[in-house]
Amino acid sequence: MDNLKRFIVIPIFLLTACAPPRPVMEPQQPTTANKVIPVEQRKERTKTISSWEIRGAMAAKNKSKGWSAAMNWQQSGPNSYHIRLMGPLGAGTVLINKQGDTITYQDGPKRISSTNADELLLQQTGVRLPVDNLYYWVRGLPAPGKVSSEQRDQYNNLVQLKQSGYTITFGNYTSVHGADLPSIIRLEGNGVMVKVVIKNWSVGS
Repeated sequence: MDNLKRFIVIPIFLLTACAPPRPVMEPQQPTTANKVIPVEQRKERTKTISSWEIRGAMAAKNKSKGWSAAMNWQQSGPNSYHIRLMGPLGAGTVLINKQGDTITYQDGPKRISSTNADELLLQQTGVRLPVDNLYYWVRGLPAPGKVSSEQRDQYNNLVQLKQSGYTITFGNYTSVHGADLPSIIRLEGNGVMVKVVIKNWSVGS
């Protein structure tokens, strides 16, 4: 959380929208990940986690703009998510939803839809986020496509990945529902810095 304090917060308005139905979750008590598992077996185990609820914080910035917020991220498979970003002390809420190919951004009475999440967030927040790739990176997995390089720890957890012009680092792995998942993800590249800190993982049964 040390770097989050340096980010500039974009003012956002309170939104009283109803969240879509949540996937069935099985709360897990995280434990330290400390087992050596072959790389491919580890990847396959992690890929089985496709629905989750994450609570924590996210911050992003480029040279001219930045924001930070508390985060609640509900994911139901690769094509459905509901991300709630809340300003400090409940000052405001932004909702980002995806259903199929349509992404909707809601900020107070403002509601805008697009088929490109990265461009939509760039237009609305001033910072481009690689949202589609984050579906993989947040679990400590490479996204589909070319990987420039990757580094793993002694347990074969991914600790650094270079992909799509970003350098992504992963830390504080915990074992949740039979998979080891990172609690800190940092991205830097393409003129953007992003940090995700996860305080709680709940995954689909």
